[in-house]
Amino acid sequence: MTEPRTRTQYIHINSKHRHETLENLADLRVHLPQPIRNCYRLSVKSLTIANHLYNIRQGENTLTWAEFFLPPGGSTYIDREFTITIPTGYYTAAELCTQINTLINNMSAADHIVSSDLNEVPLGIAFSQNQDSYRVGISLVNTYGTKYFAPINKKHSIWRLLGWVDRQVVNQLKRKVRDLDDISNEILTMTIDYEYFYALIQAGTTASPVVAQGNLPAVIESPAGLYLTSNKLTSGGTYETLTHQDSLLTIAQPAPVLEFIQFTADRYSWVHYHATPSTHYHYLNDENIQDFDIQLRSENGVILNHDECGDYNLVIAFDCVVEPTYSPEYLRAYNLEAYRNAHTPERIIL
Repeated sequence: MTEPRTRTQYIHINSKHRHETLENLADLRVHLPQPIRNCYRLSVKSLTIANHLYNIRQGENTLTWAEFFLPPGGSTYIDREFTITIPTGYYTAAELCTQINTLINNMSAADHIVSSDLNEVPLGIAFSQNQDSYRVGISLVNTYGTKYFAPINKKHSIWRLLGWVDRQVVNQLKRKVRDLDDISNEILTMTIDYEYFYALIQAGTTASPVVAQGNLPAVIESPAGLYLTSNKLTSGGTYETLTHQDSLLTIAQPAPVLEFIQFTADRYSWVHYHATPSTHYHYLNDENIQDFDIQLRSENGVILNHDECGDYNLVIAFDCVVEPTYSPEYLRAYNLEAYRNAHTPERIIL
């Protein structure tokens, strides 16, 4: 297919020029007094942003787990899910463990028991980081009955960043049911083949606490990067994977992703993205562009807040189809030639 003849127009966007809102989301609306016409395709030419992004951000700052309790003499486990909300900010793994411990310790007894048994006491939970392996561990202490602890992975969970792999969590994104009754019913008879065997951790005693660790070192201190997205400037040519909630298959569906910006610079350094020869083009079918949107999203797809990511400078390149233009001189010459051809008798030479 022959590429059309195009002319490139550039838009330089400084996020400091945005309209301030109460939420201060990184969700810009850009208006052009004169539209960019016949836009054939566009690409992100460059982006500059400081690598000082919060690692605990609004919408991605919850930690969820479940506890399963078997009272003395009981025959069925009772389950309850718990969630804490962590204040936004930047944390080292050790600082985050301390903050989590503080939030759990501040939970009232009524908010941290599973059953109505008056003798039940809250499960003792303490997070810490091993300074040699950088893995995050959890110490579990129970003093009444039997208790199991299970990390619950939801869409914007931070368990993965703490080094806990898929088999070590109950992944709600890969379950067809939301309640945990099926797990409660399996604990008494479960074997190593049970899908949540490694996610269920039986608590120890005060004299002998059980300590479970994430399988991988924590990477909470190093955000992977961010997404640039736009509903107006994308055309369905970029796909993103997800788990289908009914079939549990991995599917890919169109996503409004303009570019993924990798954080390859050290923290507190500037990240400078420049388009490579294999540019990620978005084709717009010669559309006229006058208003468009731009979002910054985390690697989980959550729109960022400028208070948590700072400002940025962005350059977008629009390749526009060049329309044929004819000068007055050309049109006069063209019309004169047409007139002559129409009014000059044909000559036949024998």
